Amino acid sequence: MHYYDLALCRALVEHGIQPVLLTCNETEASDDLPFDVQRVFVDIYGSSPSWQRGLRYARGLWWVLSRNPARDGRIVHLHYFHVPTLDWLFARALKLRGFKVVVTAHDVVPFDADPRDLRPLVGIYRLADRIIVHTATSRDELATALQIDRRKVSVVHQGPYPDFAVAAPRRGVDEARRLLGLETDGKAILFFGQIKQVKGLDTLIRAFAEVLRQHPDARLVIAGPVWKDDFDVYARLIDSLQLRDRVVARVGYIPDGQVPLYFQAADVVALPYRRVYQSAVLFMAHSFGRPVVATTVGGLAEVVQEGSTGFLVPPDDERFLAGAILKALDDPQKAERMGAAGKRWVEEHYSWRGIAGQVAQLYRGMVQQGGS
Repeated sequence: MHYYDLALCRALVEHGIQPVLLTCNETEASDDLPFDVQRVFVDIYGSSPSWQRGLRYARGLWWVLSRNPARDGRIVHLHYFHVPTLDWLFARALKLRGFKVVVTAHDVVPFDADPRDLRPLVGIYRLADRIIVHTATSRDELATALQIDRRKVSVVHQGPYPDFAVAAPRRGVDEARRLLGLETDGKAILFFGQIKQVKGLDTLIRAFAEVLRQHPDARLVIAGPVWKDDFDVYARLIDSLQLRDRVVARVGYIPDGQVPLYFQAADVVALPYRRVYQSAVLFMAHSFGRPVVATTVGGLAEVVQEGSTGFLVPPDDERFLAGAILKALDDPQKAERMGAAGKRWVEEHYSWRGIAGQVAQLYRGMVQQGGS
C-alpha cells in the first residue's frame, strides 16, 4: 500500500493539495518528501496475538480522532481497513465530528475477509461521502451486489511506479541476480507480492513444471509474505512435482531496497490470479519494463494489452499459463519489446499526475458542494 500512498500524495502536492499521510511504523519513506508522514499505527503487523495488534490499531485510530479536530473542508481519505468493525466506528465518529470521508475501495470486498466483516464494510461504504474504485467492474459490484449509490462512486485508475523504478540503481539481469543470491544462468519467472489462495500460486507451480520441459534451466522465483494462507501447501506441491531445485522461495516481507532487484532479475512476471480487482504488482512490473502473463480477471485485462505488453490467459488453466510463459521465454527480443511497450503504456495512460488530478477535483467538488 505505501507505494500507492506515497505516489498519490506526491502527485497531489503538484495539484495544490497538501496531504498528511497517516500510516504504520513499517512504512519506509524518505525524509525529503513534500508532505507530512505520521506513523501513528505502531506494531499492528507481525507475530503478536491478533488481540494485541487490534488494540494497537484501535489506539492509532483514537490518536487520529483526538489530535485532529474537524473544521470546514477537512477530508479524511481511507484506503485500508484493518479491523472492519473498528473502522466502521472510526468512520462514523469522523462523520459525527463533521469530517468528509472518502474511501478508496482497492478491494471492494477483500477475498480473504471473514463473512462477519461484510456488514461493517458495507456500513463504511454507506457512510462515505465519495468512493473511489480502480475499475468499472468494481463500481458495478458496489452498485449491484452491495446496493451502494452509484452516483457517489468514481473510477480512478491505479497508477504505475516510474519514480520508484527510476530511483533504483540501473542493473542488468545478471547483476540483479547476483545481488539476490540467484544463479545467473537460465530464465527467471517472478511471482511477487502477498501469497494468498486467490493469487493462484498453485496453478503457476504446476504450469512451471510444464515450462521446465522446454527450459530445464528456468527458475521460478517466489517473493513475498504469506497472508492468511499456508505456504506448506505450496512447498508440498513443489516437492511432489520434484521442483525443489528449480524454485527459489523468498517467503516474507521484501524490503523496499530489494524490490527493484526482483523485477530487474526477472524475464517475465506472472500474475496467475483467480480473483482480483486490480494489481499493484502488474503496474510495478510494467514500471520496470517487464512483460507479464496475467489472467483475465478483475481489471487486469483493462491494463494488459494482449500480445503487445503481455499475454492474457484464463484463470486456473495451467496449460494456457505455461504456453503463455513459454511464448515470453522463447523470444527474448519480443519479450524485451513487450516490456518496453508496457512501460510506455502505463506511463501514458495511467500517469499519477492525471490520477491525482481526478482525486484533487473530487476533493474540491466535495468542499464546494458540502458533501453528499
